[in-house]
Amino acid sequence: MSRFPAFRSMFLVCAAVLIGAASMVPEDAKAVPAFARQTGMACVACHNQAFPALNSFGRMFKANGYTMVGGQSLIEGEHISLPMALNMSAVAKIRYAKTNGNTDTGTDHGQIQWPDEAAFLVGGKVADKVGFLMEIGMAGIATPVEVDMETGEGEGEGIALLSSKLHFNVAEFGGSNFSIVPFSTDGLGVGYGFELLNTGAQRAQRPIEYRTGFSAAQALEVGSGAATGMSFVLGNNNYFVSYTPWTPGFNGDNFDVSVSGLAHYFRAVYMPHLFGFDTGFGIQLWAGDSEVADADGERVTASTDAWVIDAQALGEIAEMPLSLYASYGSAKGGDDSIWNDNPNDAKAFAMMGQLGVLPNRANVYLAYRTMDSGADDDSRFNAVTLGGQYLYSQNLRFELFHVIENGSGVDMRATERDSMTMIQLFAGF
Repeated sequence: MSRFPAFRSMFLVCAAVLIGAASMVPEDAKAVPAFARQTGMACVACHNQAFPALNSFGRMFKANGYTMVGGQSLIEGEHISLPMALNMSAVAKIRYAKTNGNTDTGTDHGQIQWPDEAAFLVGGKVADKVGFLMEIGMAGIATPVEVDMETGEGEGEGIALLSSKLHFNVAEFGGSNFSIVPFSTDGLGVGYGFELLNTGAQRAQRPIEYRTGFSAAQALEVGSGAATGMSFVLGNNNYFVSYTPWTPGFNGDNFDVSVSGLAHYFRAVYMPHLFGFDTGFGIQLWAGDSEVADADGERVTASTDAWVIDAQALGEIAEMPLSLYASYGSAKGGDDSIWNDNPNDAKAFAMMGQLGVLPNRANVYLAYRTMDSGADDDSRFNAVTLGGQYLYSQNLRFELFHVIENGSGVDMRATERDSMTMIQLFAGF
């Protein structure tokens, strides 16, 4: 008899919900997070298949710095244009995960992750042509609460600012907008400054939960991590290019600028409509050195060299939404790399297809990733992910997926498992 009958029942119930979703009649869903409040629009106006992945309208809203207002009155006067309300969202993820295989303790009976994430998102219009976004963590954040005024040291847990940015729409040039975006994030990567594709180029903007299974940038960890910098962006509905001087620091850590200056991040994306699909083709390039703390706390100069090419296509097949994603990249290895201390460069390829079997209600997806960790043993690590999503409403998403991983040698991510099954509730309200 199972030692965890309740979890077994939960798996069966969630599986039944996902499988049976296509037979259910959709209800009139209402969106309530911060930007929906500001614009007066439902979630599907900006999101592709399921939040937080963006469609073309969502890309336009983000590219303009979250400044569009539709559903709210404004406080307006000389040199001020501000929404009447401060728009906020509460975002939470509740998960149960079970792994099998390479575990140190033998049989793995699973883990409840409640909450896996819990945060307030505050954002919207600040002034004409200026917008902002902030993420404030609500649980499990190791931030000082009681601080010694003489030493500046403290201990305890409390609420903390996790990510923030200000988006300034500075000027227009021949139909293109020029923007400046200063930002800082604890873990979303340098792409947090500005990113429009759903390929995993930036950690939070992705179509499925298991980020390293469908995205080369996430498998290589170049699309995540602490980052502080300023993005300079030029673009319109068909393209954008950006340059970001940055450092892999947050909240006072790794803020030192190396003798060679700040590290560099370049991004270029072309977004044409091809064969009825809304497509995007891009390249990411990291270059330069940064001052970081090593395992002993000593300051060292580390290389940020890496690159990724990515593509997406959003459209329909047989009147069902279809999204396709692919990416390939490499991250520098060696003791002087911030990404990977294996002796050789790591490489990864990933692709995914997502089909809306019931538009705006139920999706199924299949993803594949292969990765060479850069170890001398020529090891390769593969992952196949099969999953489904059911949107109880546009802002409440259930997800069930199973990952099969295999490989040998030294994994740069130190994955100690052969497979994983996860159930998750992702809510924004």
